Amino acid sequence: MRLHWTGPQSRFDQRDGARQNAALPYARMSEGYPAAMTVAYRFLDAWQEYLWHALPLLATALQPLSDTDLETGTGDVFAEWAELSWTVWNLWPDTAADIAAADRAIARLRAAFFATAVDVAAVHREMLAVDAPLGGLEARDEAALDAERDGLIG
Repeated sequence: MRLHWTGPQSRFDQRDGARQNAALPYARMSEGYPAAMTVAYRFLDAWQEYLWHALPLLATALQPLSDTDLETGTGDVFAEWAELSWTVWNLWPDTAADIAAADRAIARLRAAFFATAVDVAAVHREMLAVDAPLGGLEARDEAALDAERDGLIG
């Protein structure tokens, strides 16, 4: 099996792996795993890891189109999302519904790290819903850059 440790493919692979790492403990918890409480911590960590990989991909994709320096890798994925979501909204106001859904999901994930009880099904459902729009934003950004390079937009 070929592994990519650096570069864009590495980020994609690691992001997808983190999403799968969240799905495995979720499946165990939903089946009534006896030690589900301990598995829940790994589940939350996996979704946070997903954001650690997904947000730099999004920032890298947005950088050529935005006039701001998008900082990632700070360790605070929640603050990073707040900055990135503002940039996305400024570029494409029609993504407001996706941004709002991601805001809710990421806020729920953040709250779960401090909660005494967690609705893991809601966290999982909302974070899965974040995955598609983040990938869609990356694709939209690439299309805009291609159009700019081809001279279709100024």
